[in-house]
Amino acid sequence: MNYRQQKGLSGERLAADHLEKLGFEILEHRYRFGHKEIDLIARKDELVIFVEVKNRSSEDYAPLELSVPERKRRNLIEAAQGYLSEKGIGGESRQYRFDVILLISPGTAGEFRLEHITDAFRP
Repeated sequence: MNYRQQKGLSGERLAADHLEKLGFEILEHRYRFGHKEIDLIARKDELVIFVEVKNRSSEDYAPLELSVPERKRRNLIEAAQGYLSEKGIGGESRQYRFDVILLISPGTAGEFRLEHITDAFRP
């Protein structure tokens, strides 16, 4: 596993820990639907969230609309629909949303700032 993959996995673990502290149950980590991937899928009561995790090494990261471009959003939405269908938990009664968790680590070993953007975009 290369450095970039290790950093991504580490960021996803930190994001999962954050969600668990908020009372979410992690259902999936790196869920794949065809060639599309969702970093984390979590549930709390009737709410399912599909989470994209982004690592940044600087405070000067791109705004949200650039960090998750339109094509990536479409892929996430398609994978989420596949997940809901595959698990038989879709439908009007199920609430779901797409969140983005940004992890900003300015270079100091072990230090980071986590920014959780709830309902970051809609299908």
